[in-house]
Amino acid sequence: MSDIYLFDVDGTLTPAKSKITPAFKKQFSRWMKDKEVYIVSGGTFVRIVDQLGLEIMNMVDGVFSCMGNVFYQRRDQINQNGYSEWDEVYENKFTGAKNLTRSLNSYAAKSDFPIKTGTHWEKRPGMMNFSIVGIDATPEQREKFKEWEGDFGERKRIVKKLSEKYPELDFVIGGAVSIDIFDKGNDKSQVISRYFAEALEHNQIHFVGDRIPAPGNDHTLAQALREHPNGAAYEVETWEDTAKLLKTEPFA
Repeated sequence: MSDIYLFDVDGTLTPAKSKITPAFKKQFSRWMKDKEVYIVSGGTFVRIVDQLGLEIMNMVDGVFSCMGNVFYQRRDQINQNGYSEWDEVYENKFTGAKNLTRSLNSYAAKSDFPIKTGTHWEKRPGMMNFSIVGIDATPEQREKFKEWEGDFGERKRIVKKLSEKYPELDFVIGGAVSIDIFDKGNDKSQVISRYFAEALEHNQIHFVGDRIPAPGNDHTLAQALREHPNGAAYEVETWEDTAKLLKTEPFA
């Protein structure tokens, strides 16, 4: 029985919406050798490439971006620059709901958080992302929101309200400042049914994420794996936690 490793990105391999640190990049690249590794992130493929860099991307076996709503698989051949090329295996379309953007704009406007940078939501393949502080907030502004909100207080409240108003959609806390929105069931756990179902019967699958407690965006995938005898999930709070985890079993 072999091991397959799945990793979130923001807060797991990198600081939120930032590039992987040089020291951890070196450690993670060294650890990845001869292992089957996949990325499962709420971010877009382009952002994941920017955060992790081409060296790491050249070594992963596949990337599930936008909450698993798009799957990219690395081709065997490399391009003329020496880097891998990728095929888009599938992409889900986001149906959404009437008046959703109006509701999001209303929550942003009514929030007591004093810093708002303009654009509060963006459409991604198969999903939307919403942020009170704004999609283009600086790291300093994002940190101020994180400190102001505490233990996800405002986002938990918004997720509860929106879930009641739009039962056909799922709303989960993603990253340090945002809420991920997608059609019911199109969360990270879909990577099991769509790709790893057979592999899970014959291999150990390990998932590492920082938003595992509900309503975090890693929760459903972690839960699905923990309910299977061959699955496991590991909660971290920072990339430093992941760095330590890689030195322990079953990673070491």
